[in-house]
Amino acid sequence: MPNDYVTIKALAGELSDMLTGGKINKIYMPEKDEVTLAIRAKGKNHLLAISTNPQNPRIHLTSVRKENPPVAPGFCMYLRKYLTGATITSVEIAGEDRIIAIKASSRNEMHDEISVTLIAEMMGRYSNLIAVDDGGSIGAAIKQVPFDTATKRCILPGIKYSSPAQSKIPPSDIARLTAALESYNGANLAGFIAEKFAGYSKASAMQAVRMSGLDNAVSSLKEAEIRAVLNALTLLDNIYPSPGYAPCCLKKGDEYADYFVCPYGEGDYLFFPTLSECIERATSAKERNERHREHTKELNRYYKNFIAKEEKKLEKSRARLKECEDLDYYKKCGDLVTINLYAIKRGDTTLRAQDVYDPECKDMEIALDPSLSPQQNAQAYYKKYAKLKRTLVAVSEQIAETEQTLDYARDIGRAIAMCSSSAEYAEIESELAQIGAIKKKRAHDKRIKPAKPLEYTVDGFKVMVGKNNLQNERLTFKLAQGGDIWMHSKDAHGSHLIIFCSGAEVPDSVLTACAEIAAYYSQAAQADKAVVDYTRRKRVKRHPSGKPALVTYTDYKSLIVKPNAHEELLCSK
Repeated sequence: MPNDYVTIKALAGELSDMLTGGKINKIYMPEKDEVTLAIRAKGKNHLLAISTNPQNPRIHLTSVRKENPPVAPGFCMYLRKYLTGATITSVEIAGEDRIIAIKASSRNEMHDEISVTLIAEMMGRYSNLIAVDDGGSIGAAIKQVPFDTATKRCILPGIKYSSPAQSKIPPSDIARLTAALESYNGANLAGFIAEKFAGYSKASAMQAVRMSGLDNAVSSLKEAEIRAVLNALTLLDNIYPSPGYAPCCLKKGDEYADYFVCPYGEGDYLFFPTLSECIERATSAKERNERHREHTKELNRYYKNFIAKEEKKLEKSRARLKECEDLDYYKKCGDLVTINLYAIKRGDTTLRAQDVYDPECKDMEIALDPSLSPQQNAQAYYKKYAKLKRTLVAVSEQIAETEQTLDYARDIGRAIAMCSSSAEYAEIESELAQIGAIKKKRAHDKRIKPAKPLEYTVDGFKVMVGKNNLQNERLTFKLAQGGDIWMHSKDAHGSHLIIFCSGAEVPDSVLTACAEIAAYYSQAAQADKAVVDYTRRKRVKRHPSGKPALVTYTDYKSLIVKPNAHEELLCSK
């Protein structure tokens, strides 16, 4: 995505027109590297999201209200202290680079008027959000940097703020730009511009070449061609608010693949009123996936380690069970030694005796311990038999228990993939602690309310779907009544689904739609067809193992359906 000088400058102009004069009412920090400002400007409420995530740095107006942590981080508290109630005086590009400076007028604790500048540096892994006072000193930063040898900068409170060093030619230095173009003798003009000139991504450089009317493979540039390139770069730099400004997203199938200040070449473009909306549309899926990966990284590590440990334990148990296959052999040897005691002398190493258990009574050879008496040899075989018999019972029970634990744990893996809120992360962490995947569980934060199941409305019926085992447990045994309909995908890990009907008859169309939803939120989600069982809630009982959400049920019926999330029926997305 062209998160470059061209795009940032256009975005700064757009945000300036929309937010200048606005009042900052509230400040949130939903992520460790993201701040949201609630701003009232020109009679409208806006949410300005500023993210310094190295994988997806961005600044734009958003319609998404994220969940906030129970305790605000220090940087957020600093911004609340100095920017809550502040008036935005300007939003502008800074330093001919990917930097937006939001200047605001506020008052300190002594009610003296002060100026605070929020500097958003959108520079990949070096992205940062820095609050600078009216004296130019850093007050706070979302990422503090003692001294970075790569950027040659120190970002700490109390230090004078300085812009990142720029090694490329800035867009305003026409003389150096001209000299560089005069020296061009390659076969990739767009690549040359992106490499030598500051602020141009390869996509924007290629657009400038298109606007100049030149062939990108041109080997050298004449004076008129140089002027054409410079004119194209100037038009692109100042595209906002020119007639050529047309914020758009490039579509690939059903997804938004990229965003631009105007169409960059041929493609399936969808136009929007603002660049902010384009950025949100194009980055929302990537943002959700990246945040989910961050939040579930530790949970996945605990989960995978536990699965590996239990599978290893199961493998060892099965190996021990295989050893018990000789159980009957040792009993037979003990019996034959006892029958033939008269024929054995102390010091014998083998006994050759007729196998009375063999229909043909063939002879078999039995090893003896010469240091033991005949009776002791018989007892030794009986002891081995008794030990293996006890081992067989114990190991069989252990295998059954381990298989059940693995079966339950794998459902937690499905829940990790579905979780999306702090409450759900906490619930899954609690589950992992219950099964021993986490040795020390952190104290539960009472400020985090229990996560709510998904809620649907299907032809007037309220329907709820649990997203993890603890939600399933609460939904089935606390929220649902005996006459409600309970659904679950057959012979597959999945969510519990409740149709709240208080014993009333439910139309077949509602049952089918709900069965499709239940199938979607199960291991059968990718199957063409899935079997879903349903019965009245009163016929669902807790499993004897006592594990959350494991149940037994009777008097059920089944539906064969195609899994479908039916997102159009969700009460809130």
